[in-house]
Amino acid sequence: MGFARAWPLLLTAGGIWGLSPALAKLGLGLGVAPLGIGFWVALGSGGLLLALTRLRGERLHLDAARLRYYLAAGVTGSTLANLTAYHALQHVPAGFFALLVPLSAVITVLGAALLGLERLSARSLGGTALGLSGVALAMAPGAALPDAALLGWALLAALTPVCYAASNLVAARMAPAGAAPLPVAAGTLLAAAGPTLVAGLLLGQTHLPFAAGWRAEALLLGLAALGALAYVAYFRLIGAAGPVVTSQIGYIVTLAGLFWGWLLFGERPGLLTLPAAALVFTGLWLVGRRGR
Repeated sequence: MGFARAWPLLLTAGGIWGLSPALAKLGLGLGVAPLGIGFWVALGSGGLLLALTRLRGERLHLDAARLRYYLAAGVTGSTLANLTAYHALQHVPAGFFALLVPLSAVITVLGAALLGLERLSARSLGGTALGLSGVALAMAPGAALPDAALLGWALLAALTPVCYAASNLVAARMAPAGAAPLPVAAGTLLAAAGPTLVAGLLLGQTHLPFAAGWRAEALLLGLAALGALAYVAYFRLIGAAGPVVTSQIGYIVTLAGLFWGWLLFGERPGLLTLPAAALVFTGLWLVGRRGR
């Protein structure tokens, strides 16, 4: 699949993942607890992907190796990521958060080198430095963060791409060979729902159905359905177009996140947001040029 034919899938997955922080922020504003969002979205998206897996005639394998992988990837990429993301989104702009998401690819490369999974080239090191510089600039006064008093919440939000990167590294070390992607995605999300519920109970952040009104429930259903659709588009894309084309999703996630933050919340990032985004994009491009 060429780059031109990949655009619909890129826009679908990237657009959804760029919209999701803004929708989660709306849910928080409606009174849904942060981990309540995480639990119901993981359970709903995982359930929809499991149903699609069955329709395709594929199996969700539950042997010990896969269960360990589902749990490890789910806790890092969903439970912990949601813990940091949804708490931070109560305070930081959705557009600022969208600037952080592509950083997960950069951190993954750095983590893979530290774990000895691959060599850290000068190109990758430069991309990592530029990506981190872009995020630091985004936190400066006059950029995507409107108030210096929010710096602590911004740093908490910055842990989210670290969690995504940890999930990527878990996949590199633990993912069963030859496993079909959709059953793996379903298993990972469903496995994440349990720890997210436990964390919500411990922190008093569970969400009972209809406790926040029908708008909140409709929003949670929409987030779950969109999440499942994004996974389907993502795996279709990476299977047909390869990882280099798929890595372009990061650009779309950021641009979509900035757009939805402006449209839904009237967020107006400062002028420094443009050079910050340029640094993040350049870092992502350098890492993506590795072609792996």
